[in-house]
Amino acid sequence: MSKLAGKVAVITGGTSGIGLATAQKFKAEGAQVITNARHEQRREETLAAHSELFDDVFLADVAQVADLDRFFKQVGEKYGKVDVLFLNAGKGTPGPIEHVSEEDFDQEFGVNVKGVFFSVQKALPFLSEGSSIILNSSVANQLGMAGFSVYSATKGAVKTLAKAFSAELIPKKIRVNAVSPGPIETPFFSKTGMSEEQINEAASSIQSQVPMGRFGKSEEVANYVTFLASDESSYIIGTELEVDGGMATL
Repeated sequence: MSKLAGKVAVITGGTSGIGLATAQKFKAEGAQVITNARHEQRREETLAAHSELFDDVFLADVAQVADLDRFFKQVGEKYGKVDVLFLNAGKGTPGPIEHVSEEDFDQEFGVNVKGVFFSVQKALPFLSEGSSIILNSSVANQLGMAGFSVYSATKGAVKTLAKAFSAELIPKKIRVNAVSPGPIETPFFSKTGMSEEQINEAASSIQSQVPMGRFGKSEEVANYVTFLASDESSYIIGTELEVDGGMATL
């Protein structure tokens, strides 16, 4: 039997990278899959390219609480419940401390922390008993990475939220865990505004720190997210699962 048969799964940031790979895995395991898009053009592109994956793509900017409120009400009204919530949407703009603007700071915390907190708050009325919440953190929450101070701080907050949410939601029989990817082959760097030369230099430097000597694949993270989403992980709560090629531990 499929691991997620009959379950309704919501993924934020599901239109590319780890989110898209997880949508593919969830769908293959029998779930109904819903994601968000910030703009109508992106919503239409996603539906056109991946109509077989997503049962719905609703408009929502995860950094806007009103959008999240509307998003989860739309899901709840149409599907009646949420069984799996993968909060994957994230933002990172690498840069030395002296170059970080207030806008950069607020945007990263807005998406990575505020977006996670209020997604859980707004989803809570629709989360079924025994549901699973998975937060996407990062090994950056454990490492001192030059140029990633704000991003690392946001992901440290996400790790802490996984534990705090777990303690608070145990009485509702809702499990919360975090997955912390290492360097993964995703469009992350291409969205930072870095030049191709800068991206190549950064990628080479980061890869040299991975004991397995390579970047991971989005599918490798999706496999573990699916495990945490399924009943196979029914006795796991408040944990951080590292998918990083040994980067944070070796």
